[in-house]
Amino acid sequence: MIDDIDRQIILLLQEDARLSNAALADKVGLTTSTIYERVKKLEKKGVIKKYVAIVEPEAINKPIAAFIRLVMGMTAEDDYVTSKKNFIANCLAEPDVLECHSVAGEDCYILKVRVTTPQSLEQLLERLRANALVSKSTSSIVLSTFKEDTKVEPGDIE
Repeated sequence: MIDDIDRQIILLLQEDARLSNAALADKVGLTTSTIYERVKKLEKKGVIKKYVAIVEPEAINKPIAAFIRLVMGMTAEDDYVTSKKNFIANCLAEPDVLECHSVAGEDCYILKVRVTTPQSLEQLLERLRANALVSKSTSSIVLSTFKEDTKVEPGDIE
């Protein structure tokens, strides 16, 4: 179970994953060894999956963000399972695909991507469609972003 101390640790590490155990201990009011054990338990439980650096996309020449909605095609002859596996493999292999979500509703998948140019978006779409039965795709290019965050507020976890 995650208690209030674990919640504090999770929030602090999401804000700055480079915080030392000593700094965490000062902020939370525990000993460094206790913080070390708690963080290790959170990692072992899979609550903390990994530590990353968040970069400025424009600084690494990925100024265009886009959301792609995809519908998979299906007819009596189509092998939907193979197509789905191919599509997922294509997504996993693409470094420009930041997120891929299987969704309920009209669309089958929603992707968040970062690319250098509109042409690179077109090429990415072609690669994603390769070996997959995509019947429709709709791309929305982001004009500006008001909120983009990676933090998740911990809920009650047993």
